[in-house]
Amino acid sequence: MPSRGFSLVEMLTIMATVALLIALGTVMFQRYDRSFRRDAQTRLILAELLKARMQAISQHRVIRVKLYPDRFEVYSSGTDDRNGASPLMAQQLRFPLSSNAAGFGGGAHVDFKETGLTDDWCTICVDAGAPLPGLDSIVISATRMSPGSKDKGNECTSDNITIR
Repeated sequence: MPSRGFSLVEMLTIMATVALLIALGTVMFQRYDRSFRRDAQTRLILAELLKARMQAISQHRVIRVKLYPDRFEVYSSGTDDRNGASPLMAQQLRFPLSSNAAGFGGGAHVDFKETGLTDDWCTICVDAGAPLPGLDSIVISATRMSPGSKDKGNECTSDNITIR
């Protein structure tokens, strides 16, 4: 006589397998989500830096971007909040930043001249905790800003960043 349904052992085996697959899927999704958010934050900072450079060229004046570990601000001129100016845009960040720029903790700045060039060479890195693949760094030189990934060490220097 054929049996109908599953035995208790078979049901427990299926439930354990499904629970294991859900647990692994959740962990992988969280890692993917963290990597996606870190990449998105890096691209946001890069886009705002490029926008500031274009504004400096089109408006024929210095545009300042100030970088803090938890936010960045864009000013309409070479003056900033220390001189009483208020930022055009301020953006809080989900992941903290690190940089090799001088005075970074108190607000390092990148000034784009009327020509779109800058004298403030530095690197900016998004610290997402555990190392994840993808974009997490921006290298700023006089003529260009290049996104990359920090994969040769933990320090936020251009020597440790591979340009993408």
